[in-house]
Amino acid sequence: DIFENDLPSVWLVSDTKHAPRRDVIGVFNWESTEKKFDYPLDRLGLDAKTEYVAFDYWQNKLIPSVKSRLQITLPAESCAVLALRPVVNHPQVISTSRHVTQGMVDVLGEQWDDAAKGLDGRSNVVGGDVYELRIVTGAGSRAVRVYFSQMDAAAGVKGSFTQDGQLVRVKIESPSSREVIWAVDFK
Repeated sequence: DIFENDLPSVWLVSDTKHAPRRDVIGVFNWESTEKKFDYPLDRLGLDAKTEYVAFDYWQNKLIPSVKSRLQITLPAESCAVLALRPVVNHPQVISTSRHVTQGMVDVLGEQWDDAAKGLDGRSNVVGGDVYELRIVTGAGSRAVRVYFSQMDAAAGVKGSFTQDGQLVRVKIESPSSREVIWAVDFK
């Protein structure tokens, strides 16, 4: 909405160079009162017929899925930064803790293996900083194990996970900044 308002209030950044595609929407309430947004997804260049899972970076939680229109209410002088991914029937990374772009600068790749029921990927992590992958699962999927490449394990990379409903949080700790090869198995 850059040409519609003095201060733009909705923006989209997309990473289409790496698979899978990642989209992050920023919504800004510049007003001194609460504001309701009702914005068509197709105006953002997203498919209005697709249902998207959404994660709010600042609230650090999943929000209700989005289809056709982005409808959100923001308190005065605040913003929301939302990662959107199309709803699929298997686990996928929806966000990370490293950067507001929620995976665009740090997730180097991810791949679901349906036969093995595993999500594998690579992430750039900062040494000494706890890094969190936020993975949204398909209905009924449960995380059972997180592990790393032999080189990463030998370098002292450690990890753990928790699951609350359809959100799995994988914490990765590395003593040095490095590219970490990770995997999460599901049942």
